[in-house]
Amino acid sequence: MPLILTLPRIHAPALPETGCWPVSDLDFLQHAQWQSRAQAEQNEAWLQPIPYLLLRNASGHIWCYQRSGGDARLTGRCSCGVGGHVDLQDAQPNAAIDPLATLRCALLREVAEELGAGSADLAQLSFQGLIFEGLSPIGRVHLGLLFTAHWLPDLPPRPVAGEALLGLGFRPASAMANNADFELWSQLAARYLS
Repeated sequence: MPLILTLPRIHAPALPETGCWPVSDLDFLQHAQWQSRAQAEQNEAWLQPIPYLLLRNASGHIWCYQRSGGDARLTGRCSCGVGGHVDLQDAQPNAAIDPLATLRCALLREVAEELGAGSADLAQLSFQGLIFEGLSPIGRVHLGLLFTAHWLPDLPPRPVAGEALLGLGFRPASAMANNADFELWSQLAARYLS
């Protein structure tokens, strides 16, 4: 069973009911531990840190897509974040967890898996803050780590065949900030970046 990065909730920063906010450092991730995803998905004593990358074009618009599969709790919803769980393969072997390096590695792996893109397609990859929503069972066990990057190619990202993502193109943040078609994390991130 694959191992993912998890964080004891008692070591997380203070969490609002829902929100997106800046943090000065990621030191709280020094308390992270590896455990099976099956254990973490139902246990609200743990949070699963999820790197969540928003890709912006030269106009500052954000790339969006619709989910057509994957996690059944999100199927049919629109999103502007590319990302996923941090797997053990994303960390340096036999070393203490370096939060930023591990998160960046996980993000680049997810971008490659979902979009067939790499670091050469991105510029200005930077950490922006945290996303949390405690309103749903899925939200209460995940902690978003919001990143942004500039998408360099002229054409918009194209999801890899089989990834169950339908690209919708680049849109202004205001188009998703209060749009119920978008998952809540996307709305919160769009509001924060507007």
